[in-house]
Amino acid sequence: MTERRDNPYLWVTWITGLMAGEAQCQWAAWFRAHFKGFDKRPSTLDMVAWKAQHGEMLRAKAAALRNDGYTVFIEEQNKFTFRGQAATLQGKPDVVAVKDDDALVVDCKTGQRRDSDILQMLVYMLVLPHTHSACSNRQLRGEIEYRDGALAVPTDRLTAEIRSLIRTTIERAAGKQPTPRVPSAMECRFCDIMKQDCPERIDEEPPIRQTTHDLF
Repeated sequence: MTERRDNPYLWVTWITGLMAGEAQCQWAAWFRAHFKGFDKRPSTLDMVAWKAQHGEMLRAKAAALRNDGYTVFIEEQNKFTFRGQAATLQGKPDVVAVKDDDALVVDCKTGQRRDSDILQMLVYMLVLPHTHSACSNRQLRGEIEYRDGALAVPTDRLTAEIRSLIRTTIERAAGKQPTPRVPSAMECRFCDIMKQDCPERIDEEPPIRQTTHDLF
């Protein structure tokens, strides 16, 4: 049953698509931040296949880092709950690895490369020094592991502009007033909020209009 949260709560991946411009419906993040227990639309993702692929990538990366002399922390060891002034933010980076003065956070992605992957990594790089004992007082570098290779996210990518973007996106999603709904067939397709909570949800592709016209 849908019920209101006592305080705004956000998972990192709820906001990264908005920051990257890959998602436009701010309301979906606002709703999740303020409500829990709602019925969810079943995912179309093959979770068994995804977990197998992701798990294999993670194990291979962790083994390579250990062979290079890093102390490695995996998934649940990295899970954080950071309570800020606007909202509580939660996330779970795949791998954190430290060696001497080097601190690295890695996330494994089985799908296509997206700008939101980079922003997700930058949120981790911002928060982990405040939540993970191994990252305390360190500047982290990031790495996104794809099936076709790795993408480095150097420390200097976490600029003042990115910090401001993260802050304002969280504050907007955590605000008291609902943010705008922007329903579209593409975004609604990947959204698990059902019509009973979002009457404007679009579940079917709009029809293609075919007509004869002198417009073109």
